[in-house]
This record gives sequence, structure tokens and C-alpha cells, in this order.
Amino acid sequence: MRLFGEGGEESPKARIELIPMIDIMFFLMVVFIFISMSLIKLNGVTVALPKSAAHPLELKQKMVNITITEAGKILFENAPVNRAGLKDRLSALLSDKSVKYAVIVTGDKDSKLQRLVDIMDLCNSMGFSNVSIRSEDLH
Repeated sequence: MRLFGEGGEESPKARIELIPMIDIMFFLMVVFIFISMSLIKLNGVTVALPKSAAHPLELKQKMVNITITEAGKILFENAPVNRAGLKDRLSALLSDKSVKYAVIVTGDKDSKLQRLVDIMDLCNSMGFSNVSIRSEDLH
């Protein structure tokens, strides 16, 4: 009777194959990236932006988005408001003196220019020194 580990034939040694393990890790990484991208909350309402040759602004302040739709509706941070409601919300922002705000007005290219001017005048009269218009790059 032959005991385990004695004599003649050597048993094959177990090997860990790295290539399939690397493939599985890349697959898991790609799945994680796609899941992460699907969980990101997009902050905006879809509007057709006008074209501009100016370079995008680099802002180091907290941004506040005001959107004007093609129909002329005003949205403050994606919530519909009227002019009085917009003034109230902007006043609430100004009450916190520790934060500087940059107001970004996003207007549909087919919206009325007067609505845009009214909103910019309101922001300037309330004391917002950084009011910008969002546009698409020409190129």
C-alpha cells in the first residue's frame, strides 16, 4: 500500500491564472463606472442654448441657475417661479453674507430678450455683481 506523498508521480501543482482575473477586474471596473454615471443627478432643464464665440467662465463662487424657457417661464434651480418668487429667493441668498453667488441665466435661444433683460436687471439691482448668460460654444 502506497501512502499519500510517497514515491513516484508528482501531483500537478495548482496555478492561479492572472489573465482571467484581470479580465474580471476590468469588467467590474467598467460596470462600476457606468452605475456611478447613472446615479449622477444632472442639474438642469433642457433648453436650446444660443451660440457664442466667448470662452467659458471659470467660476470659484457658488452658482445659482435661473432658466428662461422658450415659452417665457422662469425656473430658479429647476423650480418654476414668478418674478416675485424669484426676487424672494434671491433675497434669501443675499441674507447669507459668507457666500458669494454667481448668477447664471440660461435662456432658450427662442425666448424673449426682454425677459432676459428683466431678470438681469433684477439681479443687478439686488446686488449680485456676477451675472452671466450661459451659451454654447460656436465651434
